[in-house]
Amino acid sequence: MAAGEALAVLQRTIWDARLPLEIRLAASESRTYDTGDPYLISYPRLAYLPSLLPKLHAYFASSLITDPDTVSPFTGYFTFDNVALKWHLPLGLLYDVYVLSTQDAGQAPSTTALLPFRITLHFTPDPAGSQIPDASPVVLHDAFINAVKEADFLRSGTAKPIMSLGAQESKALWTSTQNNDLFTFSKIHTALLPPPGQTRNIPIRVYLPSSPDQEPTKAQIKVIQSQVGPTIAAPVQTSATALRPTSGGQPQTLGTALHQMVPSIFPSRRTALLATPLLHGVPVPMTALLDELYRWACYADGWLSVVVAMRA
Repeated sequence: MAAGEALAVLQRTIWDARLPLEIRLAASESRTYDTGDPYLISYPRLAYLPSLLPKLHAYFASSLITDPDTVSPFTGYFTFDNVALKWHLPLGLLYDVYVLSTQDAGQAPSTTALLPFRITLHFTPDPAGSQIPDASPVVLHDAFINAVKEADFLRSGTAKPIMSLGAQESKALWTSTQNNDLFTFSKIHTALLPPPGQTRNIPIRVYLPSSPDQEPTKAQIKVIQSQVGPTIAAPVQTSATALRPTSGGQPQTLGTALHQMVPSIFPSRRTALLATPLLHGVPVPMTALLDELYRWACYADGWLSVVVAMRA
């Protein structure tokens, strides 16, 4: 199989990947004061949990203490181990951050123990204010497009490509993600990418494991973001004391990027000594070319989101 075909298969595999979910209504909101029967679904890793809220509201309506007619489906939010999940992150990334990153990366995890992804649904206000007031389709679309705009600006130095999209294309970029429509998504996303050799930076975020301080509800996702170019400029000697970078340079790898962004966790550019980088739930070699990873394995919002799993 040619390299291009293999990368296309990788992209298709990422888009087809699903996670088994077990969603239960919070016991404090249930008429029987227990979790009751869960809502079970196999959901795309690239999709967003709030899109499920109308179906979940209908499923749990008869179990709610509050009159369901007075509760908007879009006020719902989700928690895992009493930690409110970030509504604007795709499901697969949430699972990798809250579940896979907590496992010892030096050992093969037990898939049976880690699946399904068991989360809790709430409709009453969160005291910590972690839920959004209205997770409506419009709000979700706008949050998604804002992330795309930021990624576009990093890639091109301007948000002109995404701003030039018509309303229908902008909507299609979002709906294709929810509908698992890789063909429509690729057609629009590819048009946003700079021509070969003109990419300024790779939109990359590194998600680090973060333990709660004292209470689980205080747990936060620690995210590292930096300007990382597709190549590493090789310095040349211009005087006895000054160095300047040459044009061009060697291709940036995942290892060199992680070493630049979090050198304390990735002291080596080639070997994962202290932690393992995960992308879409799978360990990634440090030698993988960053530009190829980005073009074929970025999330639908245009970001290469790498989760760090520490070794014991």
